[in-house]
Amino acid sequence: MSTYLWSLVIANSSVIVLAIYFGIFVYPKQELSEETKRRPRSFVSNAFFREFWYFLMGPLKRKLIKWGASPNTLTIAGFIFSLAAGVAFGMSEFGLGGWMVILAATCDIYDGQLARARGIDLKSGAFLDSVLDRLGESAMFCGLAWHFKDNSFWFLVLFITFTASQLVSYSRARAEGLGFLGARGFFQRAERMIVMSIGMCLIPVFEEFFQSGQAVLFTTVAFLCLGSSQTAITRAVAIFKDIRATEK
Repeated sequence: MSTYLWSLVIANSSVIVLAIYFGIFVYPKQELSEETKRRPRSFVSNAFFREFWYFLMGPLKRKLIKWGASPNTLTIAGFIFSLAAGVAFGMSEFGLGGWMVILAATCDIYDGQLARARGIDLKSGAFLDSVLDRLGESAMFCGLAWHFKDNSFWFLVLFITFTASQLVSYSRARAEGLGFLGARGFFQRAERMIVMSIGMCLIPVFEEFFQSGQAVLFTTVAFLCLGSSQTAITRAVAIFKDIRATEK
């Protein structure tokens, strides 16, 4: 087994062991953080998962606050990690790409938390965050599309997934711009990043030990497609009904 694969196995195993420790000794004894309470949750992006990641990355957050780091710096770093994930996916380096997604998502979580901790409330920062989030996610899907360029069926599935994911984000932004509630559906950006990162990190491990890496890849893309499509449709329909109700 190569050094690269050993690194992935050790990294993945370490996270699993820490999650077990957190679930047994830490999580049952603590109250939910304000960050978890204020954000919508689902069976994918649930309270346990959020609290575990805050626990894991808490020391980094405290260091960033101590160093006076700018939230925009984290936003840009997250975008760079997203680009790196897209390149890795395009090169079929799924394990590396999965960890790049994890780093990008971590930056995305902590740029907002850092801004609130430092009392920074700038609309320019929020706008930059939204734009780079869309561009970064597009880069990830472009990398996956490049991998599937010779497979018409899965390329189409990925195209549907990307379209649905963009509609999920756009419909919320448009609804809120019109004065309506837009956060409907269970499969939003956080859920997409969680599913993508976990699935991609497992691909090389399953390929090495079970010769089933392609099955994990197809399952991950299919789950992304179904979740994004369901949320895009239900959100658009619900928002349309809300708007029509006020017009009547």
